[in-house]
Amino acid sequence: MNAGAESYSVLKRITLMKHLFYFCPLVLLLVFSGGALAADAAAGAVSGKVQQQPAKAQPDAPAKAEMRNTAVAVIHEGGDSIGARLAMRLKERFNASNLFKLEEKDQPKLRLLLNTMEEFPSRPGVGSVYGITWAFSQSEGHLAYLLARDVGVLTMEEVDALTERLLERTDGIGVKYGYLFK
Repeated sequence: MNAGAESYSVLKRITLMKHLFYFCPLVLLLVFSGGALAADAAAGAVSGKVQQQPAKAQPDAPAKAEMRNTAVAVIHEGGDSIGARLAMRLKERFNASNLFKLEEKDQPKLRLLLNTMEEFPSRPGVGSVYGITWAFSQSEGHLAYLLARDVGVLTMEEVDALTERLLERTDGIGVKYGYLFK
């Protein structure tokens, strides 16, 4: 035999041993666990007692989902037309939504403090800058808790998209800090 054939034979044996090393424990595990399962089944048959778990009755009516109706107030400060449009759109969407209740009464609520101004005072109506702060207030006399804030620039064409984004963010904040309302 030459050296090449001998080394090939050794490699083949090593590979075979590796396969046996990995598969033998698996086979033994299956054999012994199968025997234990068969013994349990035989013991149950001999005693005549077959243990079955009772089926749970499913309710006919679906479970009640907790209704979220977050009280919000939009407080706008600014004199630019795009900012006023954004504030009005936010109020309209909050009023039309089932998830929010636009409130002016003195009660626990999320306050959206919206500050806007013209981006370029020399060119009114081109763009606006805004800053919005979400704060939770227990009542008028209590200190408000800062929850989140955002700043940006917008044009008249971006008002509707920004309104939807702010609505989604407000809903997320309402869910995250819902325990404050209880």
